[in-house]
Amino acid sequence: MDTSGATACAIAGWSSDSDPAGLNVRAAPRLDAAVIARVPPPEQQDGDSYAAEFRIMGSRDGWLLVRDVRVVDYGSGKGDRLVFAGPGWVFGDKVRFTINRPELRRAPKADGAISAKLQSRDGSSGPDSAIIDHVHSCSGTYAEVTAHLTGEPPRRGWVTGICSNQVTTCP
Repeated sequence: MDTSGATACAIAGWSSDSDPAGLNVRAAPRLDAAVIARVPPPEQQDGDSYAAEFRIMGSRDGWLLVRDVRVVDYGSGKGDRLVFAGPGWVFGDKVRFTINRPELRRAPKADGAISAKLQSRDGSSGPDSAIIDHVHSCSGTYAEVTAHLTGEPPRRGWVTGICSNQVTTCP
């Protein structure tokens, strides 16, 4: 497993890959690396569809190093199901999460300059309504994303307050 040069982080997310075969998990952060596992496609639970979730522990060159890939039980009564212990690499374009803080920062730190806010002009929608276009990298509890609100232009920056729960926002 090639983890050299990875920037460490501690966040979580889910697969946004719509491929019925699932999201490829690779042995290194590149397209020609061996596929060592697949994150399963979304599953139906009580009439809703939920994607497999995972911990994100690092990033390199647009790829995210993941582990503890599991199908989370959101009410089916079957319990969570671990499908890949990891680690392995997934492309950042196929990862999503909810953002709970509106600030887009220029650097992955609490005192980093704010470049924009994920909040509608009229205040009717905030960061948890943001549509993530791409996850570029991560550092600590931050992720560098390009995201937008409906009807607003995409913005790129570092966000925190990341939540992988697909049913509600995290505290």
